[in-house]
Amino acid sequence: MSTPAVNLVGQVTHLLRQDIIDGHLEPGERLTEARLSERYGVSRVPVREALRMLEGEGFIVADRPRIRSVAVISEQDARDLFTVRTTVEGLTAARAALEITPEGLRALRSILAAGQESLAQGRTELLPQLNTDLHRAIAQASASPMLVSLFNQISGKIAWIYRGTVEARAPSSWAEHAEIVRAIVDRDSDRARDLMVEHIDRSRRTTLRGSVD
Repeated sequence: MSTPAVNLVGQVTHLLRQDIIDGHLEPGERLTEARLSERYGVSRVPVREALRMLEGEGFIVADRPRIRSVAVISEQDARDLFTVRTTVEGLTAARAALEITPEGLRALRSILAAGQESLAQGRTELLPQLNTDLHRAIAQASASPMLVSLFNQISGKIAWIYRGTVEARAPSSWAEHAEIVRAIVDRDSDRARDLMVEHIDRSRRTTLRGSVD
């Protein structure tokens, strides 16, 4: 496959993944190559490859040969994701407190301020992306390529779940973010880890009280 074709597949994959995360394509909704080709203004070839890639990521399921639909996050899927998050992000927060650079601190403070401002203005539609940005910035501040890679593998699913709980969790979530950032600024590794673990556990409880499946 040529470089332009690979780039097009990547673009379609990103658009389709984001439409699923943003709720424009609902869990259980049937997906056809013809419909998606029209939606994104491309031929069926990159759509077919994008569907295959997102099936591998767990965003899409094959109901029957050549018939696919948006995946439904089961309660067990959600529990497993939160278990992984607790381990990975507890480590990223602890490591970030030890390794963060002045540039990393500026990035964290900037994203935190943007989230708090969006919350105050009632612009909750901006919070899912800002939430992902903040957690990714903490992972990057850990200076661990392995932890960043692990976070990136689960970040899409985190955003997908977060969008469904944003109204219920936003005020407390961003207050918790502020505490985590403060611990990182204070270079308190143990407290940063503990606060992150508590933050994820609260998200888990809110999510599992809702209609995940």
